[in-house]
Amino acid sequence: MSSQYSPHPWGISSGPASAIAKSLSSCSGFVCPPSTRSQAAILPSSPSSRSSSKLHGTKKTYSAEWIDLLSPESYPSQSSIPLPGKIDPPRSGAVSFSNPGNDKLFTFAGYAEVASAGGEGMPERYVVNDLWKFDLYNDQAEGKSAWGWAEVEQSDDEYIPGPRLATALAVLPGNDDGAASAQAVLLGGWDPQTPGTGGVILDDVSMLDLDSLKWSQANGSGEDVPGGPTSRHVAVPLSIKQPGKESIENVICLHNHRCEDQVLLLSTKNTDEGSKNLSAKWEHQPVTGDVPSSRGLHCAAPLINKDKTSKGMVIFGGAAQTGSMSNEAFALDVNTWEWTKLDCGTDENNIPSPRAGANLCSLDENTVLLFGGATPDDGGLVGLDDVWVLHIDMEGGKGTWQCLAGGDQNDKVCCPPGRNAATLTQIDGKSLPKDIVWKESAATSDDDDERMYYLLQVSEIR
Repeated sequence: MSSQYSPHPWGISSGPASAIAKSLSSCSGFVCPPSTRSQAAILPSSPSSRSSSKLHGTKKTYSAEWIDLLSPESYPSQSSIPLPGKIDPPRSGAVSFSNPGNDKLFTFAGYAEVASAGGEGMPERYVVNDLWKFDLYNDQAEGKSAWGWAEVEQSDDEYIPGPRLATALAVLPGNDDGAASAQAVLLGGWDPQTPGTGGVILDDVSMLDLDSLKWSQANGSGEDVPGGPTSRHVAVPLSIKQPGKESIENVICLHNHRCEDQVLLLSTKNTDEGSKNLSAKWEHQPVTGDVPSSRGLHCAAPLINKDKTSKGMVIFGGAAQTGSMSNEAFALDVNTWEWTKLDCGTDENNIPSPRAGANLCSLDENTVLLFGGATPDDGGLVGLDDVWVLHIDMEGGKGTWQCLAGGDQNDKVCCPPGRNAATLTQIDGKSLPKDIVWKESAATSDDDDERMYYLLQVSEIR
């Protein structure tokens, strides 16, 4: 199924899962006008955020609940917990990511937006390359523990990737022997530059050491994205067994509009024994099967086995160059490198609407979590607030969607206003305040522009 769209360059632990969704507070993503914040596309009837329906043939069923981290009502009335720090100015189109332990959360680049004087007229919007870290709450600290977003100082004397949005980033774990730290690898993107010029699409590859928080340019054959500049693409970390090898190789899989018969795999290695300097290498990995049509602004997530190796990769939605939006889901088996277009049925009431700029996160070895995005209507784009899980049967080529929250439940439960170009990032729920108050009735006002950060708890129903 598809819908027309005018192209535009553009977070979960074991047990209960937690994620932070972040976007511009003044609009639903960076292309939707403020007036669309309270609108929603026509969505299926969904259960309340504390309920869910059993799905035939699946082993796990989930429920979900949002909480507004910037609302005092989310904490006990006598609590001394301070509200978390905010990114200022607010932004969209950024990339957010966590370290392999999911106890550190970061945001880089994107569009920043400053309200006009008096709140009248169009806000000022500009692209940035600042780095922010979400300091998790420490209930063992003396006094009030400062937590939330804080900007990371970056020296002008050191290398920093340029401003951008519509980029992709994935994290590679460090070596067990400590010879290399975990690296956040930034791939291409779009720098709008001066308004009206169209900007420039980027092909650079940069790496952020997650211990030192210092950037470096990739060297070796991996310094540029193969095929030329790219934006509106996706990148997913994979841990795979290469043919004839027993060891696990950690790679990043990039999928963009040029990946019609292949995906691109990026790997790194130490340049010298005992050195932390890394070189990067690209590999063109041929693929077969139901290869996804050319698209951008889609979302992707890995399927991870219990032994932490990768089972596959899932992509959803996106937009073609013609402007046609999709709600198709595809799974890539990383053992055979074969794509399967998942049969999710034909009932539009049980499938997410076509969209672009959504978020996808891993939930378990057979399930991914979808949030938000934008879909077109007569007045332009409408930001979406719905939360879905997709249960995947890789062998049978089947997919089953379940709506957990959003849509017509927006007036009954706390739910982020609809948005696209937001982020949803995996974090360790143990590092959040223990006294957060979860309650279904805590509805969020659409007129409150201070509400930017939301926590999503996803729980398995046994």
